[in-house]
Amino acid sequence: MNTQPSIAVVTDSAASIPEALCQQYRIEVVPIWVNMDKVSYRSGIDMQPASFFAQLRANPATQVSTSVPAIPVFLEAYRKQAQWASGIVAVHVAGKQSGTCNLAEVAGRESPVPVAVVDSQTTAMAQGFVALEAARAAAEGATLEEVAARARAVVPNAGVVALLETVNYAFQGGRLSSAASMVGSLLKISPLIRVQNNRVSLIGQARRRSKGIAAVIEKVVDEIEDNPVHLAVHYAEDETEGTYVLEELKKLLRCVETYLLHVPTELGVHTGPGALGVSYYVERQASGISQQLEKLSDYARGAKDAILSRVPWSQKDDE
Repeated sequence: MNTQPSIAVVTDSAASIPEALCQQYRIEVVPIWVNMDKVSYRSGIDMQPASFFAQLRANPATQVSTSVPAIPVFLEAYRKQAQWASGIVAVHVAGKQSGTCNLAEVAGRESPVPVAVVDSQTTAMAQGFVALEAARAAAEGATLEEVAARARAVVPNAGVVALLETVNYAFQGGRLSSAASMVGSLLKISPLIRVQNNRVSLIGQARRRSKGIAAVIEKVVDEIEDNPVHLAVHYAEDETEGTYVLEELKKLLRCVETYLLHVPTELGVHTGPGALGVSYYVERQASGISQQLEKLSDYARGAKDAILSRVPWSQKDDE
């Protein structure tokens, strides 16, 4: 493995990538702002998940929201990485749920090195797995275009399934429709949601916590099937609950790597206390159509090589 990649990776704190992995792959993290009443904090720096959920649990009336980092903050991250990198791949939280990707694009125009922005179309460690795959490609010596392509290939196969105590926080933050909020409030249910493909969807409901946890496990297993999977379980408050879900999934799935993590603070703004989620990246086999297209590309490259082998070197050098 190339220990000195020339392509850097930048992401935001919603990705919740463990610090050890950020250091190993030199991933730069831009903090998202978390606002509680009239005070603003940088996620992961001024405010940690445990403190955030404790405060929210103690005072449910606290007004919470998130804010996108300013363009100079992105630019500072790019300039820092540009000290050693020739290009940057920036992987950010779902573009339709946040303005992060847009501001990253704007900041990228002023970067001293080229920046390719990748919309993860999800959040939490599902977003983190997109960034990690990019960083691993960079560590292998891939070019800017190859690193970005590798990240984008992960996006359709990465997502989050989560159990919430209430839909209220998701509704207040504009992540779910008013109809979903009304159903949850009237029936006093715990909703199951999915964050994938730039959509936040209500995919189930449970009246009892134990049933909801079982439903999360079932839906994740159904989604992943027998494919190798990169997996993270996020818990807001109950680590024991998170550990249980992770151990159950490890028994049922072909896990490549697993992590037990807090729900990131900025995501907690939209989930509220008591949230439990599973982030995943599934290594799916290429579809039949994809495989055929790949073969056609191979044939085309072979045909080109065969033609060029008959061309005098002087002519090939003019191409």
